[in-house]
Order: sequence, then structure tokens, then C-alpha cells
Amino acid sequence: MMATLWLLSLSLPTLGAQILINCAYKSLCRLALLSGNEVVLQCDHPRALWYFSSVLEEDALLLSSMPNRKKLPGGGLQLTNPQPSQTGLYSCQDNDSALVVEYEIDFQDVTTIHITHKGLGQKPLQNETLHLGGRVLMFTQWEPWQDCNRCGEPGERKRLGYCYIQEDPLEKPMPCRLYLGEESVQPSRMRPELQVEACLVPCNPIKEINQPYFIFDIHQLNKLTNGMWLTCPLASIYR
Repeated sequence: MMATLWLLSLSLPTLGAQILINCAYKSLCRLALLSGNEVVLQCDHPRALWYFSSVLEEDALLLSSMPNRKKLPGGGLQLTNPQPSQTGLYSCQDNDSALVVEYEIDFQDVTTIHITHKGLGQKPLQNETLHLGGRVLMFTQWEPWQDCNRCGEPGERKRLGYCYIQEDPLEKPMPCRLYLGEESVQPSRMRPELQVEACLVPCNPIKEINQPYFIFDIHQLNKLTNGMWLTCPLASIYR
């Protein structure tokens, strides 16, 4: 039997896998993201110093380059494969210890994500009331629908949802882990979500033609190949 030559190539946007998180100068931005998906925290200072304090610890630690944390030349911080344990406050300061920007991030566990398809009648998680010295509401805060994955024919699109808690209807809700902090309670409802639905959109010839191509690797598969795990190098659940 002739061996099959598999040319692995894929069309990718030029910005790479990570999403860029921006926050206004000297502001605090609080948000939820998914673990395991690369992000870049923006800080417009070439000699930025990054500090991190976990939700379980009060002391801020100076971040140096680590396997999944990398300071970028412009001052930003790249987090590759962030984990739920990295939930906390990321503070960017200049070389005079003056605050430039802060990010308080809840990296919600992607391995517990609740996936539903609207076309199959599957239901997202229901709101839940918790009693933590008072009644609070735990719910999913949804992001907008992402682009359809096909054009000119039936396809699918998805949206991400994050676990949030609201104590007072007049106040902004908080990502669940940031709200709970050191609380020992771990509700089963505390999960991110992904919802899928059918879509049909027309094609944009200009957009389709201008998509760049990159060839990452070539594999030769034959009957002796037991199995192979294929990873899309610049893929991201955020788009």
C-alpha cells in the first residue's frame, strides 16, 4: 500500500492565536476569560514591571519570564495556557512604581465547560441562588455571537458565556471566582459555557480571497501509524 502524504495547512488570521485585552490608563478592568487560551494584557510602557496577586494571597509577586508568562517588548504581558490558579490581579507599573494599568481576571476552567446546541434543544445552565451571608445570584453572562464558520452554505457559530455573581441588581456583577475569593464553597454551577447554533451567511469574495495561508508541518501517514493528535497552532476559542 502506498503511503499517504498528508500536507497539513490552514488559513489563519494575521494577529495570531491570542486576544489583546486593553484597559484605559490607570484603570482597573475586571473580566472573565477561559483557561488554556492565550491572551495578551496590554500595558503601554516599554519598561513595564508586572505584579501578580492571587485571589488566595494578598502579597503581590513580581512576574519575570516564565514558561507561560512572557513580557513583550512594548510592555504587554503574554499569558500562554493560563490556568484557573492564575486567577487574580495583574498590575502593570512603570519603573518608578507608578500604576499604569490593572487587570483582575478570573480564568474559568475550560475543562468544565458546559456545551449546548440550540438546534438540538439543549439548554444552557439555569440561574442559581446562593446563600453567602445573604442571597446572591449566580448566572451566565454571554458574549456576542462569533462569526459563522462557513459562508454560502449552512454553518455554525458559537458564543462564550462566563460564570458571574451579582449581589445587588443595582451593582455590576463580578466573575464568580473573583467574587468568592477565599470562600470554600465550590458550587457545581460555577462553570463557563459554550453555545452553538446554525447560521447561513453570504460570502464576501474579497475577504475570502485575501486570507493568508501558512504551512506548518508535513506528516507521512501509513498503516503503521497508530494515531496522531493534530493541533492548530494559531487557533483560539475566542473567535
